[in-house]
Amino acid sequence: WYQRRVRAGLSGWRPHSDTLHQLIKDHRVKTSVDPTLENKLCSKYCLSYEKLPLMMKIEVFEEVLNCTTGEDLAIILYQKSPSAEIWFERRRNYILSHAVMCMVGYILGLGDRHPSNIMMDRKTGNLIHCDFGECFDVSRDREKFPETIPFRLTRMMRKAMEVTGIHGTYTLTCNDVMEVMRNNATSVLAVLETFVYDPLINWRLVECPDFNEKNSQINARAVEVLSKVKKKLYGVDDVTEKNLEVVEQVQSLIRQATLSENLCQLYPGWCPFW
Repeated sequence: WYQRRVRAGLSGWRPHSDTLHQLIKDHRVKTSVDPTLENKLCSKYCLSYEKLPLMMKIEVFEEVLNCTTGEDLAIILYQKSPSAEIWFERRRNYILSHAVMCMVGYILGLGDRHPSNIMMDRKTGNLIHCDFGECFDVSRDREKFPETIPFRLTRMMRKAMEVTGIHGTYTLTCNDVMEVMRNNATSVLAVLETFVYDPLINWRLVECPDFNEKNSQINARAVEVLSKVKKKLYGVDDVTEKNLEVVEQVQSLIRQATLSENLCQLYPGWCPFW
């Protein structure tokens, strides 16, 4: 559809695809497992998880993980494949597509990667992302539940990979993708520069009644975004300001994405337990 307003958008239909949330929910219903099992276990251990101090959150988070297997997605990939060859191919496609989008999404600052914003192609196993509204690290700047991870690499996503988990095709692909983007950083920045100045982009700025002042704020935000993207492309560490090699940068990002300390702080709808 197309709507003639100040804010407009285009929407397309993606055939034979389901969101990860729908796939996992359907699988659990068929196997008589509560789709909200982790949240209910969380409520069992504490009355108000969101208000807990960080160390207690980590304890509760890891205890809930210990009570569940997190193999739902791996089983779904296996059961929906008509043969071992097709299963192997779909699993490989799943790993490759996920690795590519993790690195690209990190450079773009793409957030809000909850299971309803990631789809899986039923025929190929490829992951397809939707809803790019929270790009350029907007989700990291939220007042409530700021995202503390660079991309989605939860336990369920890792267990659906090959026997070596993330220490194989996934990491090698991440290294290759980051290497390609770094070698073509000038081209990437040139494309993004025209994109970030687009007046249709919503920067989530504080509403300002003065049009000229608002424009200056948008320009400042665009400059800040380009600076962040440039640092990511060249592997500048946020804390040490040290330039990391591609392998070091990828390992650092994977560590951030899998730390219980970071995952436990995400909002419940992001499904960090999955």
